[in-house]
This record gives sequence, structure tokens and C-alpha cells, in this order.
Amino acid sequence: MRMEEEALLNEMEVTGQAFEDMQEQNSRLIQQLREKDDANFKLMSERIKSNQLHKLAREEKEVLNEQVVTLATQVEAQNQVVRKLEEKERILQNSVATVEKELALRQQAMEVHKRKAIESAQSAADLKLHLEKYHAQMKEAQCVVAEKTSALEAEAYKTKRLQEEIAQLRRKVERMKKIEMAGTADEVMAEEIREYKETLTCPSCKVKRKDAVLSKCFHVFCYDCLRTRYETRQRKCPKCNAAFGANDYHRLYLST
Repeated sequence: MRMEEEALLNEMEVTGQAFEDMQEQNSRLIQQLREKDDANFKLMSERIKSNQLHKLAREEKEVLNEQVVTLATQVEAQNQVVRKLEEKERILQNSVATVEKELALRQQAMEVHKRKAIESAQSAADLKLHLEKYHAQMKEAQCVVAEKTSALEAEAYKTKRLQEEIAQLRRKVERMKKIEMAGTADEVMAEEIREYKETLTCPSCKVKRKDAVLSKCFHVFCYDCLRTRYETRQRKCPKCNAAFGANDYHRLYLST
């Protein structure tokens, strides 16, 4: 009996020890499970983070790809602009070369024109001297012509006066002849009256009486004829063609 108790106690001790070992093992397993859960949680967190990072990286990659495409498009556009600018530069260089050639030709032409201008200026100076000489000679000739014209006008005026005096003398001679041939004194008187009336009548219109004189040549006409000639710019004496102005014809007042 005692041996059974001891065996039972031993068995109980063994069982207790085994239970304690099992509990200790369970505790270690639980600790390991907890550690594994923590590790799994960490792994899940890291996986979520890595997924998020991967998503962000993928999105960033897409954005970068879009930026790369945009930049490539911009680069291509810039390259086209550069090519166009290079083409324009080439055209401008050709234009500059052409303009430089044209400028050189124009400078040569300018030099030629400059020499011609100097020669022309010299010729103009010579011509000016000749022209001044000709002007001086012309002035002398004009003075001579003016003097001769004045002399001729004076001679013509004298000739006109002499012709008028001759005409008056002829009229007197004719009147004397008529007086000698007339039978009575009344006929002589009538002829003289007719001649006096003719003498007092305007020789231009042959209607009105003489009542104005030209102070240039002292020929007498009616005032209306002289005024009409002045207003119509026929400003010359009807008898001797002497020019007259506004202050050269005046009224005559004959007192009875």
C-alpha cells in the first residue's frame, strides 16, 4: 500500500513536473506565437507599407513617364525650333552676304558719284562764273537797249508830234483854200464851226466831247473812253500807244 502511495506520489510528482513542463512549454509556445503574431503583424505592416510604396512608386513612375513624354515632346519641339532657327540663321547669313556685296557695290557707286559730284561742282562753279559774265554782259546790253528804246520812244514821240503838227498845218491850208473858194462868209463860218466841233469831239468814240487829258502824252479824249480802257486793261493811248496808269488821266474843265 505504501509502495502504491509512493508510486502514486512519484507519478503525481512526475505528472506535476510534466504539467509544469507542459505549462512552461505552452508559455514558451504562447510567447513564440505572440512573437510570430508580432512578426506577422510587422510583416503585414511592412507589406502594406511596401504595397503603398510600390503603388506610390508606380504612380510616380507613371507621372515620370508622362513627364518624360512631355519633355520628349518639348525637346522635339525645341529641336524643330532650333532647326528652324538654324535655317533662318543660314538664310540671314546668305542675306547678310548679299547685303554686304550690295553695300560694297553701292559704296563703289557712291565713290563714283562722289567723284562725279565733285566734277559737277567744279563745272557748276565754272558755269556760274560764265553765267555771271553773261549776266553782266546782259545787264550792259539791257541798259544799252533801254537807252536806245528810250531814245527811239523819244524820237517816235517827236515824230508823232511833228506828224500831228503837219496834219494841223494841212488842215489849216485846206481851211484857207476852202475860205478862198467859199462864196460867202456864212459858208466859211459853218465850215469853221464843223472843224471846231470835230476838234472838240473824242477821236476814240467820235460821240462825246473831249473832257480828259493823258498826262503822259497830253492827248485829249473823253473821260469815259479813258476809264473804260483802264478798266479793261487796254491801258495805252489810242493815238500814240503810250502806256498810262490810274493817276495819268484827268478831267478837263473848260470855262465859257
